[in-house]
Parts: sequence; structure tokens; C-alpha cells
Amino acid sequence: MRRKSSVLGAVTVVVLAGGTLVGCGDGGSSDGGGSASRTSAGASAATTSPGSTAATSPASTSASPFSGASATLPPKKGTGSDADEHRAEAKAATMLPAPEAIGKALAHTPGKVLSAEIDDNAQDRLIWEFEILAKDGTLQAVNVNPAGGAILSSHQERGESDDLARGKRLLTGGATDAAAAAKAAAAKGTVVSVKLKPENGGHWSVETGPGDRDWSVPLDSVKVSPERHD
Repeated sequence: MRRKSSVLGAVTVVVLAGGTLVGCGDGGSSDGGGSASRTSAGASAATTSPGSTAATSPASTSASPFSGASATLPPKKGTGSDADEHRAEAKAATMLPAPEAIGKALAHTPGKVLSAEIDDNAQDRLIWEFEILAKDGTLQAVNVNPAGGAILSSHQERGESDDLARGKRLLTGGATDAAAAAKAAAAKGTVVSVKLKPENGGHWSVETGPGDRDWSVPLDSVKVSPERHD
């Protein structure tokens, strides 16, 4: 019997080397005491072998390089009426008002904002989208999460030479900037977009919600007036 016990011990060692701890009672069967459910660190490693799809989490391939980018985004704009969409945009904009959102974007990409707009992204989630005339003379797109102000993404815009030329031509000297225009128009409602327009020597076209109204702010003051649509 001593020799038989030695053989069983050897079997146990072999099994342990394979990565699984098996409890043996009399005759080598499980004694029901729970020892069979224990696994060693080797067992855990075995479940994530090179051929196992569980070894890589899908989330690891889509992680954003920007801090806080995975934070919850505002709800989808929805597919209801125009009024419903305008209310959803205004609600998202109240989470991070336009002047503050502009500050977040410029802290990441210094320069001059040419446009700021609450719009839906590829996943139909509402975000702040910016076009910035960067200090190096390029046109940069920056996306900001209204829920917390994290930078979601940024990249250089291509094929937008008209916007770039307009910004360089109009935003010179002491011209009213996007943040000042947004602050002035905030008295009319929640600012959901600010865009540089070339008409009348240049002005800011500002949209407020939830009533979907358009305002004009000149480049030489912060006077707000209803925008005329010719």
C-alpha cells in the first residue's frame, strides 16, 4: 500500500504541473469537500493561451489616447421631431456651456476657434465639435465631451482651405472671438453653435436653443442682434 500511495502522489504532481489542482479522496475520486473546484495560477494562465480569444478584451483595441474619453456621452439626438432634437442639443450644451467648452478645446489646441457646434458623432451621441485655426497655421478638428469636458479626439482637417483662409483673413487684431460671441449670445438662450461667417465684413452666427433661434455678433463688438437670412 505504501508503493500505491507513492504512485498516486506522482500522478497528483503531474496533474499539478498541468495547471489544475485536483483533490483526491479514497480511491482517487472527489470527496465532495470543494477541493476539486480550486485552481492554481497555472490554470488561469491556461485559459488565456495564445490561441484563446478570451486573452484580449475587445475594449483594449478601441481605447482612446485621451484621458476621460470613455466617460459617458450625452444621450442620442434622437429621431423625433425637430423640436425634440433642438431640446436634446440644448440639454447637452447646458452640461458644458459654449464658452467653457471653447476653453477646453483651446487648452488642448491653442489658436482661434472658427466654429463650435453641438452635433452627433458617428455613434449618434451629442458632442462639442470644433474647428480651430491652430498657431502653426493648420486647421484642426477637436471633439469635446459635454459630460465632463474631456477631449475625445483631434486631427488635422484637410480640404477645408476656404475655412482656413476665412479665419486668417477675418480674425485679426482685436476681432471678437468665438468665446466672447458665445458669452454675449448666452443671454438669448443656450448656445449650441458659434460659426464664423464672411458676410457683412465678417460676423459670428450663433444658434441658441431650445427654441432654435439664430443671432449675429459682429467682429468689432459684442452686440447681439437677430440674424438675417437672405
